[in-house]
Amino acid sequence: MKRADDHPVTSRQTFQAKRIAWLGVCLTALFSLPAVALEKQGMPDLCQIEETCLPTSTANLIVWFGLHGYPKLIAKGDSKEDGYIHTVHGIMTDTDARFDWGTRPDKIADGIRKYIEDAGYQCDVEYRGMGKTQFNQDWLKDNDDDNKGFVLLLAYCAYNPNTETYTNAWDAGHAVTLVNATPDMILIHDPAHDDDVPGRKILTPEVITKGVWASREGNVPVSGLLLLSGTELEAPPDAGVMLIGAVCITMHPLQDTVGSSSSGAAGGPTTNIASGSPPSSSSSSATPTPASAPSATKTWAQWIFDLLFSK
Repeated sequence: MKRADDHPVTSRQTFQAKRIAWLGVCLTALFSLPAVALEKQGMPDLCQIEETCLPTSTANLIVWFGLHGYPKLIAKGDSKEDGYIHTVHGIMTDTDARFDWGTRPDKIADGIRKYIEDAGYQCDVEYRGMGKTQFNQDWLKDNDDDNKGFVLLLAYCAYNPNTETYTNAWDAGHAVTLVNATPDMILIHDPAHDDDVPGRKILTPEVITKGVWASREGNVPVSGLLLLSGTELEAPPDAGVMLIGAVCITMHPLQDTVGSSSSGAAGGPTTNIASGSPPSSSSSSATPTPASAPSATKTWAQWIFDLLFSK
């Protein structure tokens, strides 16, 4: 016989109780997780024309900023794609880049700053790396900030373990756009790709602890810089890829009227920042390939709220 105070539990009540209990487990696990680097969603993946890796990689980031609160950074055009092409050309002009020659390292920081200021915004442009302010991998964590982004500068190197010496394997550097960075992974968009092949690549960084870069100008310590492996980067045979430095662009808030500054010019090996791969038969008529528009993503808090309170 059922007592009067015995109330059967409905299936919906059971479901809600289990869901709340499961949510508690999820919350406990969530708050015990380490911080995860944030990818810059919707980062363009433009394709370089000839030796324009630096302005093209920079345009990836400039367009991303343009789509996230700084619209005047994107040049006007007959279409979205045409505007992106004009953005690359504008950055080429301000960094003194040439299709057949690449970009002089001492023009990078000032040229990027000029392009942003001419669009009506304030910024900081800072280089850290070989031959200048010491680079540290932890610096790349600043990429999580929506107002900050990085263009990574690469060199192709041969290594002599007997002398712990790195030398140029090819007399040109390369530039790529940082999308996401953790201690064990670097996600980039590499502009050295064909229109129908994505430049999205995952690299594994290894911190260099000793050694020097040897050149005609002398030896430069490379401790703290990174060797990159993982997804293949086009390089000469038997050559390694070294991240020799990075250019960080920091956009000031729109109401900020403080003058901008430029700290240093991208240095490193005395070579131009060119295509990063041996000369190829790439057609000069190729056009940058824009990525899709930024996708909306839910935060953990929004996901948990929906889970708990959805019907």
